[in-house]
Amino acid sequence: MDNRIVCTGTLGLDTTRTPFRTVENVLGGSAAYFSYSASFFVPVSVISVIGEDFPKGYLELLSRKGIDLSGVEKRDGEKNFAFDSEFSYDLYARKALKTELKILENYLPNLPHRLVETEFVYLGTFAPKQQLHLLEQFESPKLVIADTIEYYIENDRPALMDVMGRIDGLVINDIELRMLAQTHNLVKAAFTLLEKGLKLLVVKKGEHGCIIFSEEGAFPLPAFPLENVVDPTGAGDSFAGGFFGHIARKNGTLDQKTLKEATAYGTIMGATAVGDFSLNNLLNTTPEKIEETFHGYRRMLFF
Repeated sequence: MDNRIVCTGTLGLDTTRTPFRTVENVLGGSAAYFSYSASFFVPVSVISVIGEDFPKGYLELLSRKGIDLSGVEKRDGEKNFAFDSEFSYDLYARKALKTELKILENYLPNLPHRLVETEFVYLGTFAPKQQLHLLEQFESPKLVIADTIEYYIENDRPALMDVMGRIDGLVINDIELRMLAQTHNLVKAAFTLLEKGLKLLVVKKGEHGCIIFSEEGAFPLPAFPLENVVDPTGAGDSFAGGFFGHIARKNGTLDQKTLKEATAYGTIMGATAVGDFSLNNLLNTTPEKIEETFHGYRRMLFF
């Protein structure tokens, strides 16, 4: 086994507007950011769907990184998933202007047979029924981590709770966690989910870092200090890629040391992603740069 991660999620066309610059129809989507980030650590296969207008060059960009796209379905005659949004002056608040979901509405992800024995699975942002459909095709995964968003917590809660009963870990922000656990206290909300069977919970808090909850306890880590933030899009998915990528290359170990290292790598990958629009800054990093930054960050955190 090569400790491969199979991930599902969107391969999108993003239009992102900030007070300083706007870019249109650039490569985005949860699967794009996650897979590129995680591919610095382990091999990655993507299960997703694209429309006829998805540029061939974007597929080639992912393929050049060694990302397996054999599970990506192309639908002729259909438009790709697209997301148009704008950020506030401080690049913190984001407003969705237009979301084109049509290609996703009737899509059910299908797993190539050669990947059914994959041990590590990441269920990126998709409808819960799509996440479950993919998960049911694996024989016996060792570690399954999922992501979700407010929309599914509010509008598809029963199906989302089915997903929760089938996964080992969840990546979620603090607002989403309170909504899901239906309590205002963040720590109580986290342990409520752990008591329901989760082994691992990653709570993202944006510029304030994150908190990791597991069977071994809880610990917070600060965000990586940055002077230059261009586009926060994809930060969370890039974080998840670095985080899960390190855990997978450690064969799924969830001890405190590995979780701290994984969180540091995730933080670095998320910080890298926000340095430019789309995946541009991830394209310009190297394993050597990642390791150099990791060691500096670890010294700063004293572990």
